[in-house]
Amino acid sequence: MTLFTILEGKKKPKEKGDVTAGKSRVRIFATIAKALEQGYVGQIFSTKGSDRLYVISKAGWGEKSKGKIAKGFTPGSATPSSDWKSVKAHSMRTSLKHGSTHSGRIMKKYGPGAKDKIKNSKKAAGKK
Repeated sequence: MTLFTILEGKKKPKEKGDVTAGKSRVRIFATIAKALEQGYVGQIFSTKGSDRLYVISKAGWGEKSKGKIAKGFTPGSATPSSDWKSVKAHSMRTSLKHGSTHSGRIMKKYGPGAKDKIKNSKKAAGKK
């Protein structure tokens, strides 16, 4: 930012690939292909020139669809949400389903029926 833009009150336009709070939490790869080659299932990553976050998953169906894929989360889109909580939850569910994560604590928070378990435990705690 220059002195002129500060006095004028205009901010520098955000450039593609700028570091954001969510992007600073994850590993940055040069390309998606490199990430799929070097990363593990359930890993959250981004690329140098992208504003998106990605989660590595296993390919689920089709002859051409073998190995690992990257699920992208675009900032500002509604489906799926790209806020950190949503990306992290997707990563953990993927890791539980396809990866090597098998923690009981994580299963309670992100496993099958987790939303129902949390809601029911809050209701039960409120009745006591």
